[in-house]
Amino acid sequence: MVRNAPTTLALGACVLLASACKTDDPPDEDTYTFAEDDPASYTRVDRIGMPAIGTAVIINKEDYNQADPAADAAGQFVDQITMSVEGLHAALDDDLSGLGLTPCVAADCVNQAAPLVVPDTIKLDLNSPTGFPNGRALTDPVIDVTLAVVLLDLTIDGQDATSLVGALNPTANDLPFETAFPYLAPAHTL
Repeated sequence: MVRNAPTTLALGACVLLASACKTDDPPDEDTYTFAEDDPASYTRVDRIGMPAIGTAVIINKEDYNQADPAADAAGQFVDQITMSVEGLHAALDDDLSGLGLTPCVAADCVNQAAPLVVPDTIKLDLNSPTGFPNGRALTDPVIDVTLAVVLLDLTIDGQDATSLVGALNPTANDLPFETAFPYLAPAHTL
């Protein structure tokens, strides 16, 4: 997320969270207006190419959010990531074993996850099939796959990056996605 002025931030929030900003009236084609400012005029306030990395394993979030992904590749945040992954394993390895899964050694998990999460960007190869980790569809089990790569020993037969799909998170939304932009289902109302 980036910002340069409150109106742009509010507009960006409305576009990103269009279902929350949506009225009961069907949108017309001119509902959404996108800023065309020079990218240099914006200030990065959050990065989330890979969900849960900046949120769950980075300790100094302000430094991380201000850093470029090149800093990830240079190893600037490896110590924080390693410490957090060790903490996750200390808290969750017994639960994973109880589910019949084999956790990896924290240092091995960091090495195993590095190609997926470093740098913290959305990767897209137009010559490869789409779907996480090559891009991200709304229906992709991104968190389950990321957690499996960070927590499980993927060298064990029968255990792979999809071993947690459905074990931790729902496998589908309670409402179907829309077929037109913004694609998200309408927000629940109380």
